[in-house]
Amino acid sequence: MDLSIILAACLISLVGLPHGALDPVIAYRHGIIKTVAGGIRFFLVYLAIVFAVIIFWCLLPQTALTGFLFISAVHFGRDWRFKLRFGGFGYGSLILGLPALTNSEAVSLVFDFLLFRESTYFSIIFLQIIGLIGAVLVLSDLPRLSVLRILEVCFLVLIATLVNPLWYFVIYFCGFHSPRHLANEFQRMTREQKLVAYVVILLITIITLAISAISGSYLEKYYDNLDMLIFQLIFIGLAGLTVPHMCLLEWVGRKQHAN
Repeated sequence: MDLSIILAACLISLVGLPHGALDPVIAYRHGIIKTVAGGIRFFLVYLAIVFAVIIFWCLLPQTALTGFLFISAVHFGRDWRFKLRFGGFGYGSLILGLPALTNSEAVSLVFDFLLFRESTYFSIIFLQIIGLIGAVLVLSDLPRLSVLRILEVCFLVLIATLVNPLWYFVIYFCGFHSPRHLANEFQRMTREQKLVAYVVILLITIITLAISAISGSYLEKYYDNLDMLIFQLIFIGLAGLTVPHMCLLEWVGRKQHAN
């Protein structure tokens, strides 16, 4: 077992996932959750989507991975949606596709785990195309970007070139994406809401880690390669959590735009 993969998984769980744990707070702030019963319904629907995505992935891994890559490009692009055209899609696509452009063999090894040993050729090509499209879009919008934003892109290009795809993802997800989301949401909260948010984040993070640990210990006996199991728990689990998370953010965004 590669201990660096365990460390990466811990960082993603403890630093990256908490931004998604704010979803119940966001739902409450925007009137989706108004009562205890409404909160229960929210969690049931949220979990139903998570498990539906995981089941779909197990049945059709190629389709699921392709869809997840596209959704992730759109989602990560939200970080720069007010800076670039097309809702920041160019940024999200470039960030997502960089590892496939700089280290396709390493990405292929990860995809091999996520596709349950199916061919990774199409997925790699798809991710490279996404990355190239992102590069073109970002370059076309370069005059819109501040020096700090340009330095961020250059830094991530350098990191994608120097480190393996897993650690590139850890650095981006935990160092850029998650902190941005948390900072953006906390700016909109009152002091009391922030306190509630801290408690919710802590509880949901603990529950998520517990579910992952229990699932991992149960599934471990069926796996000869524990690294494969960890990669699947990380990324298929993230896929399951990203879909309802993104649905909520898109709903909130459309509601704010309408108002």
